Amino acid sequence: MMLYPLKLSPYFRHGVQTPWGGRKLADLFGKAIPDDRTGESLEISALPGMQSRIENGELNGRPLGAAVEIWGEALTGLKEPGFPLLVKLIDARERLSVQVHPGDGYAGSREGKRGKTEAWVVLAAPCGAQLVYGVEAGGRALKDIVAEGRLESALNWVDVQPGDVLYIPHGMVHAIGGELLMYEIQQSSDVTYRFWDWGRVDEAGRGRALHTEQALDVTRPELKLPKIAGATLLVRGGSATYYISNKYFELKRLNVADDMPLDGGRMLLITALGPCALTWPGGGMALEAGGSALVPAALEGAVLKGRVSALCATMPDREALKRSLGYRAGAVAGLLEE
Repeated sequence: MMLYPLKLSPYFRHGVQTPWGGRKLADLFGKAIPDDRTGESLEISALPGMQSRIENGELNGRPLGAAVEIWGEALTGLKEPGFPLLVKLIDARERLSVQVHPGDGYAGSREGKRGKTEAWVVLAAPCGAQLVYGVEAGGRALKDIVAEGRLESALNWVDVQPGDVLYIPHGMVHAIGGELLMYEIQQSSDVTYRFWDWGRVDEAGRGRALHTEQALDVTRPELKLPKIAGATLLVRGGSATYYISNKYFELKRLNVADDMPLDGGRMLLITALGPCALTWPGGGMALEAGGSALVPAALEGAVLKGRVSALCATMPDREALKRSLGYRAGAVAGLLEE
């Protein structure tokens, strides 16, 4: 079977799974959401039971995992099996729970899964929007603050606006505020430890489960990060702004002014922020605003067409990026980490 880029339809998390969700994914992107409490659109996902589906070509109608099994390294660019990343869009009509994610070691030993390091891009936000980005314990032990029921007093709230990029390594406490529409790139993992859910209860008066012990185990309260400015390079057909390059993923914004050839050798997870087209030798597809596509690592000759911005996640090549950016490498989160 010949390689080709995959146009993907999302798996939705909704209803009781996301009591804080809303309708923005339908209203802004035209997505066929299942109900008015749809919080997450898993755009590119191979998580068991939560896979996005292929909408084009010979694999039309099959889950993303089928392409991973058939194409393997030619798709992912990796010798190890499985699919390492997950892209989602998040509609937070109300604020999400206060949560934290473990690293690979803790998640592997406790849950038998990958850890979760992630990043957000704010797509839409009202004036005065905020989210939780770390904690300010004031020199006290976080476990004591939590035991006293005073976690809310230690949360670090930051103002956000559309275009802001935030890096969330494992161990960083975080929560998306209400009325925010977000893009998220993360390791392919569903391990989340919930500290607090604002006292929210369902129709029967039941609150969602908290995971206080595990959350305290993995929290790194010293993590205090700025929003990510990134560094921009001119490329054929426009420019690319690099925000994050850690050992798990690289995140950049493609600012397309004309036909932009896409680099081969690494799979590309592309989410368009406006209408555009993706072409390759022998084929092409239209992408709507909020639509996502996966370009296999071994495919050469793909081109993004249109005057548009698109978010692009891929596996990192940190040494190559350091050489390209030179003294500006410090503007890219994670790039200078060991």
